[in-house]
Amino acid sequence: MFNIGILGCGNIAAKMAQAISKTKDCQVAGVASRERSRAKKFAAAYCPDAKVYTGYEKLAAAKDIDLIYIATPNSYHYEHAILCIKEYKNVLIEKPFAMNEGEARSIFSEAKNRNLFVCEAMWSSFMPLHLQMLEWIKEGRIGQVKYITGDLGYDLTEVPRLNDPVLGGGAYLDLGVYTSNLAISVIGNDIRVGHAYSKRLSTGCDKETFYNLESGDGSVIGSFFVTMGADTAKDGAVIGEEGKIKITNINNYRKITLLTKDDQVVEEKEAELSIDDSYIYEIEACRDAIRNGLIQCTEMPWDKTYKLAQLNDNIRNSMN
Repeated sequence: MFNIGILGCGNIAAKMAQAISKTKDCQVAGVASRERSRAKKFAAAYCPDAKVYTGYEKLAAAKDIDLIYIATPNSYHYEHAILCIKEYKNVLIEKPFAMNEGEARSIFSEAKNRNLFVCEAMWSSFMPLHLQMLEWIKEGRIGQVKYITGDLGYDLTEVPRLNDPVLGGGAYLDLGVYTSNLAISVIGNDIRVGHAYSKRLSTGCDKETFYNLESGDGSVIGSFFVTMGADTAKDGAVIGEEGKIKITNINNYRKITLLTKDDQVVEEKEAELSIDDSYIYEIEACRDAIRNGLIQCTEMPWDKTYKLAQLNDNIRNSMN
């Protein structure tokens, strides 16, 4: 059995615990919170057989844990990743991976020195529809890619952590990482920031952000909008010289559609798993990579996460 520890007991951790229970040969073996009552309540609801730990340090030091999933607020990802890595634990870190490029570099350095597995929990990268979209592009089904677009918005203004800059709040760090990840997936690591514009809350966190990305040679342009002030269509598109691919639900692919230049449907594929069950793909990938002695996943390799961290810094620094 592949034993997973969950560090942090929020909403995303609950979804992950439920998905782990449905993943072959995997189980939640330990749950940790600063407050024992919260950890006990979480375990009782989502993983009753898991051992409860009071304090993250105790989970990090626990024996017989194959992987620790870090689900604490954004600004604590680095601290808790380093805590686990120094106890020789493999880690899966919820997106955004870190608050800046420097933190990302340090995590990778510490993990590499100990030959430990590290991965960013960018679940969209592991979804079969995402991989199929990339395969269509590789096969030349839409010709040379010229343009990428996407919007992603939810009404999240009442979520306390997203209004708090100390916790790494704001629309971009919560949602924009998905649209930027799509851009890197299609364009590759030779990518740069064009312009970024945001509207901010009184706390200083961005409520919504519009930004552009482009390939190093300027041949591919990406245009993206994210907001935590409203539910948007959440759709995206990759447009080439010979056709286009439409993505339904950009951060949790529900459907991809291959079309000709004049919008005739050529092929269409729909998601096989429900939204919440889609976490299973990244759990399986991490399990298999660790069992095969790898320290990173091919679906979300270290260089991609590092490039995303660089983009995150540049976009946030460019916001008007």
